[in-house]
Amino acid sequence: MAKVFVGIAIAVMIATAVVGYLAHGNIVMLQDSLKKTKNELVNTKSTLRKVETDLKETTEKLTAALATVEDQKATIAKQKGEVDKATADLTKAMSDLEEKNKTLAALEAQMKEMETKLGPIKPEELVAKIKDLSDNNTKLQTEVAELKQVQETMNNRVRESEDKLTTANTEVKRYRDNVAKVGLTGKILAINPGWNFAVLSIGDKQGAAVGAVMVVMRGGEAIAKAKITSVEPATSIADIVPGSVRRGVTVQPGDTVLYEGQRK
Repeated sequence: MAKVFVGIAIAVMIATAVVGYLAHGNIVMLQDSLKKTKNELVNTKSTLRKVETDLKETTEKLTAALATVEDQKATIAKQKGEVDKATADLTKAMSDLEEKNKTLAALEAQMKEMETKLGPIKPEELVAKIKDLSDNNTKLQTEVAELKQVQETMNNRVRESEDKLTTANTEVKRYRDNVAKVGLTGKILAINPGWNFAVLSIGDKQGAAVGAVMVVMRGGEAIAKAKITSVEPATSIADIVPGSVRRGVTVQPGDTVLYEGQRK
């Protein structure tokens, strides 16, 4: 009987040891999982802060571009008003010139008629009036020429302002839609293997935009893809797209990046 109890006691001890070992293994696994979850949370918070910063910068750029559009619209409206006034002045001056020419022609006809009747004698009043009208006619011709020049200058300013407005509207659309220029090319300046992102040599001034997927090229062949996540005036940050890197190849500084446009 004593042997039975001893056997049972030994079995219980073995079972307890097994259960303790298994429980310890589960605790270790849970601790590893918790540590991994904490690391993922830190990475997620960092990405979130980066996205918030990018959103703020894009919003500021969009606001500035919209302000530029409004300024250009106001400038164009003002300049068109000046053009309309210059056109009205020119029309009036040309009308006055036409009337003066008609009056001068009539007086010259009268003068010739009187010369026929009176001989070579010219009435002083008629001569003075003709001279006065001739002087006014010359003055009006000068004013018409000056007004034409003013009108041409104003038209040039309007065209320049309209070109600037078109450019500003294009920038607004690019910031709003995050559209990069097709055919945009650059180089990889640096690579961070740990965080899987690269620094590109293209920025806002070259036409880079957040969300654009760049093809990484080496030797004329595609080796990976990189998605732009942040844009500065002359550089940008892009994440290497998971699963896009060709097997056996590592993205390196000096590799070319190319934007081919949206692909369906």
